[in-house]
Amino acid sequence: MAMAFAWQPGGFAQTMLQMPTGGVTGSYYMIGAPMAKFINEHSKLVRVTPNTSGGSVENLRRVESGAAQLGMTSQELMYAGWHGKKPFDKPMRNWRVIGIVTPVLANHVITLASNNIKTASDLKGKVFAIGAPGSMAADQMNLFLEHSGLKSTLEARMLPHQDYPSMLLDGKVQVINRAGSIPAATVDEIGAQKPVNLVDFGPLLEKSGFLKKYTFFQKVVVKGGTYKGEKRDVTLFGSAGYLIAHKDVPDAVVYEFTKLAYSEDAIRQVNMAFKGANVNRKDPLTGNIGPVHPGAAKFWKEIGVKYPEPSLK
Repeated sequence: MAMAFAWQPGGFAQTMLQMPTGGVTGSYYMIGAPMAKFINEHSKLVRVTPNTSGGSVENLRRVESGAAQLGMTSQELMYAGWHGKKPFDKPMRNWRVIGIVTPVLANHVITLASNNIKTASDLKGKVFAIGAPGSMAADQMNLFLEHSGLKSTLEARMLPHQDYPSMLLDGKVQVINRAGSIPAATVDEIGAQKPVNLVDFGPLLEKSGFLKKYTFFQKVVVKGGTYKGEKRDVTLFGSAGYLIAHKDVPDAVVYEFTKLAYSEDAIRQVNMAFKGANVNRKDPLTGNIGPVHPGAAKFWKEIGVKYPEPSLK
């Protein structure tokens, strides 16, 4: 992997790091942008550029290839990448974990109340925008639809996230999926214009055994009243997001990045910008299955963080 350097007047080299995130209204970008701003204001060693992207799948591919030095992705994609399973066509093992950045990002499956779609079983025969190409949302939802047997009963489309609210409101699609923290701005945005329902996945998650087979995912219950007009408790599913780095990014660079990104001041700045973050300094490797970058491991050891051996080796 070729690392980029920019010489500054002070006579030192500053390492330029590309960090693909997600769409501009998504959790990854909303976390990555203020994080990068903080690091750039406080480091002489690194400069981070947060880029928009299709999301977790694209991010892992870009880090794997060396096109990006940092990125954000999720647990099930770490597993799929490591073993060369769908959506990847070969093993991807050039990445290493830094730390967690989000809580469980729930797949918010949203429809207009007038469509009378209440549960996942009601998706049959519908036009369903499952996520943007290369996104975690699309990959996770595609996996669920295949596992549950729904895939052949509906029309699944991968379309740019920014078009989802208008497409749903205009009736071009009947259901959309956005993965994100709770509360999700997309639900509120659409709900301010027309009454909406969240689609409940609880019964079909249970019946299909999806969570037992794919243990990376967690069930998330959205309490009634969280979103305007949705009075039911609704069960969704998702997984947490993590920062990763290419394995060849120098340890000193990743150490500097980790020390600043997970500093109390940086966490405060990220949380002020986006309440759905989970840049967790005290428990940064909850649920992690991937090998940790030595530069990050050095920092976690210094501040007394203990974590189990990763399952991917």
